[in-house]
Amino acid sequence: MNWHPQDLRTLLLLLGAGFLIGWLFGQPGWGLFVGAVVFIVLQQREFRDFAGWSDRPLRRPANKRESWQDVGNSLFRSVARSRGRTHAALRQLRTMRTLAEAMPDAVVVIDGTGNIDQFNDAAISMLNLTRNDRGGNLASLVRQPDFVSLVRGQLSDNLLEFASPFAEGVRLEARRIDFDDDRALILVRDVTQLNRLLSMRQDFIANVSHELRTPLTVIVGYIETLISEDLDQETINALVQKLISPSRRMQALVDDLLLLTRLEASPTPLPEELVSIDMATLIDAVVADGRAMSQGKHQLEVSVEGAASVLGIESELHSACSNLVSNAVRYSPDGGTIEVSWMPVDGGARFSVRDHGIGIPAEHLSRITERFYRVDLARARIRGGTGLGLAIVKHVLKRHHSELRVESELGVGSNFYFDVPQRQLAEPSSGQREAGTVYHLK
Repeated sequence: MNWHPQDLRTLLLLLGAGFLIGWLFGQPGWGLFVGAVVFIVLQQREFRDFAGWSDRPLRRPANKRESWQDVGNSLFRSVARSRGRTHAALRQLRTMRTLAEAMPDAVVVIDGTGNIDQFNDAAISMLNLTRNDRGGNLASLVRQPDFVSLVRGQLSDNLLEFASPFAEGVRLEARRIDFDDDRALILVRDVTQLNRLLSMRQDFIANVSHELRTPLTVIVGYIETLISEDLDQETINALVQKLISPSRRMQALVDDLLLLTRLEASPTPLPEELVSIDMATLIDAVVADGRAMSQGKHQLEVSVEGAASVLGIESELHSACSNLVSNAVRYSPDGGTIEVSWMPVDGGARFSVRDHGIGIPAEHLSRITERFYRVDLARARIRGGTGLGLAIVKHVLKRHHSELRVESELGVGSNFYFDVPQRQLAEPSSGQREAGTVYHLK
């Protein structure tokens, strides 16, 4: 038994004092006994204080004797270290739970039999789970054969893509990750949009190849004719003239592709890059281009109310407005009327191009700004166009804090318009038409 020096000194002092007092009264044995009892009472009091502290060991012990205080402090430090480790583990657990909840992908923890241990909010919407499903079997709750095989660990690569059994048209990708002997992590993400983007990329490559192949085939054919046959000068001149149209088509396609790529890659213009653009002047130029393209086959009417200038990139806005007008010319029958207008609206101003042409079926409206997407492919090729115009408009307007909107009825016509927010408008500069001007041209 190891005695604490303080306890040993106290015991010897009490025994010595008891022996001395007992010897004075002729009872030295009783004196030693009394000294021992006093020592035991002191230790009993310290033990009672120590036992009271042990019920709530988060504060330092209140023992008065050094021997008990040392024991209590040692235990207190041990409890504090364990408590710190527990708090750290809880913080990590809360962090992991927060991260899991913030993930857009479904996260489900299952045991060795496929029963659910934990899952995040995304799993509720994606896999149609409820809070009461904790403890249930995931394979029974999501009844999709391939997914059931994944949950049971029967797939060699632990990865699959499948159609959602809860939402039509939604594709899900699921992955199983085993992280110990009796638990696994099931990750599920929505890949519908990703698949659509991959499909769009493949279509884009195929469309570019097709659009370039047609004029290239024509050009190569004429060139081979020029090289292989002995032709008179008049015939040579006629063939060379025929090379101009496919060459210009290829040039227009390449120019539009480069412009679209630049727009997609460019950040929103900085304030110092913006200039004040007189929309009345811009609209006059755009309509003039439209009339030249129409060659008198359409009637273009212009209505400009007010003269608010727009802060923006002039070449980009000219391209966007010109594409809307040229599209109206392409899709309007000969003799049709095209109305181009600029007017104030609540919160800004609106540019609109209305035609009375073939119209657009409702199912196509959400896709008309995709690259090379054409509603009437044969007609568009007869009238020209690269199939990139509305995609360019979409990105130009995005860079000018606006968006393209379409109202269309099949066989009646379409109205393409965009609103310029008030913060993008500026007072007319000198030389521009004064505010409030209204004029109509035919």
